[in-house]
Amino acid sequence: MKKKIFRITASVVIVILALAFIFGIYALTVTFSTTAITLDASKRFQTMQGFGASSAWIYQDLGAQEDVILKNTAMEMLYGDSGLALNTFRYNIGAGGVEVDNYDDPLRGAESFFVADNFDGDYKVFADEGNYDFTRDQASLDLFDRALATGNIERIVFFANSPHYLMTKNGKTHGEKHYDNNLKEECYEAFSQYLLVIVEHIYKNYVRRFNRNIEILISPVNEPQWKWGGEDATQEGCHFDPKPLAKFYDTFYGALKEFNKSHDTNFKMDIFESGNYKMILSTRTKFNEYMTEFEKYDFFQDITHISLHSYGANESVFYREIFADYMAKYYPNISISMSEYCTLEWGVDESIDMGLSCGKVIMRDVAILGATDWSHWLSIAKGDYEDGLVYWTKSDRGISSLDVTKRYYVMGHFSKYIDRGSVRISSNYSDFLGINGVECAAFKNPDDSITVVVLNDSAKSHRIVLNGVSGYSSVKEVLTDSDVNWQIREYDFGGDIKVPANSISTFVLTR
Repeated sequence: MKKKIFRITASVVIVILALAFIFGIYALTVTFSTTAITLDASKRFQTMQGFGASSAWIYQDLGAQEDVILKNTAMEMLYGDSGLALNTFRYNIGAGGVEVDNYDDPLRGAESFFVADNFDGDYKVFADEGNYDFTRDQASLDLFDRALATGNIERIVFFANSPHYLMTKNGKTHGEKHYDNNLKEECYEAFSQYLLVIVEHIYKNYVRRFNRNIEILISPVNEPQWKWGGEDATQEGCHFDPKPLAKFYDTFYGALKEFNKSHDTNFKMDIFESGNYKMILSTRTKFNEYMTEFEKYDFFQDITHISLHSYGANESVFYREIFADYMAKYYPNISISMSEYCTLEWGVDESIDMGLSCGKVIMRDVAILGATDWSHWLSIAKGDYEDGLVYWTKSDRGISSLDVTKRYYVMGHFSKYIDRGSVRISSNYSDFLGINGVECAAFKNPDDSITVVVLNDSAKSHRIVLNGVSGYSSVKEVLTDSDVNWQIREYDFGGDIKVPANSISTFVLTR
């Protein structure tokens, strides 16, 4: 018995010593030498479309303020060159919830352009622009116009959280019960026309004035898998089961094709704003069940991308890898758009830790999921919740201020330096045990420059050799850590880069 115990103990000791030796050697390597990021521009992945945020909720209040400087400043912080330079504006088309629903926050029941008094029981009235009042939602349109004036918007996604309440089964902008399919089937065409009338008016009277080639997408359904109903409903939303959602998309796509043909436009359909990609493993409302239903209709043949949200997945590599493998296996020709995310936590955390956490979500959505674009949820927020890029506060004396957290600056490391049309290229980091806390993504820009974003979530700074960039002689370095925001240095490129502890850095290399 004693000999057996000795053998087991000796084996354990040998294993411990071996592991200690391996980690000791690795620690010495990390301490006294450099690691490397190796770029390979011949290995190309997704083409980037941009970065954005939504107009939901707070625009209805901020846009109604008389303070023009305040409003211009807010839009510059988001869409201007001195701010995030976002190129994607997500415009929330309200369902009229403010007229019929008593949400705790009335801004979550958005104003509708349709005049309910013009409804005579015939749903064809929704196709007539004469039944709409486009002096409504002026607060949101005011800020939209100011955002367009920055000159950076290249993509607009018009999205709806719910059909107009006159089209729903319970006359509300959320279901009577959890998981109710609240849109009446006889209103599929009416809801399609409702969206097209609104988008056409805004396009003609706002977008087209700026004489730019701006891509227009319409996303008629948002997070259809969520329950969106019952007494605990707090905002506009509409659940769809897979079969009715596929059938509605088919109706909408038919209406959209006819509209484009008759109006000489090229508006596109955006689907399907999935609540999050973790649902591929859920027992209810599985992602793949929706995709299976979509495949039964001809519209699916023209789908080039699907939109989804990163809520709940946060920094998880596991869920991203599973979803990326699923898409690569079954839908290799469909790209991924990440159209909504916030951390869903109370409080406004201004620390670099929260900023880097959001940076990981962006980095991993782009590098693991292969997302072509990435949008935060609220562009403007009020209150004590982690859901905004810019926070607007108004004192008791009516004095307004606009504030940001580290999350804002971290997002700028991507949005300001990865151009639309940039292509993600291979970027391998030589931390074979994965304990350095460093991750990166690299992009070849249309002007031949290369952008490398490096996030270092560790308490140690790293000097990193950058391979695969022969011929690039200059570098613009942008740094955000606990002490500085978007600190810029420009210098001759000597072959290596340095990333401080707990930081995110963007390096733009030019020839």
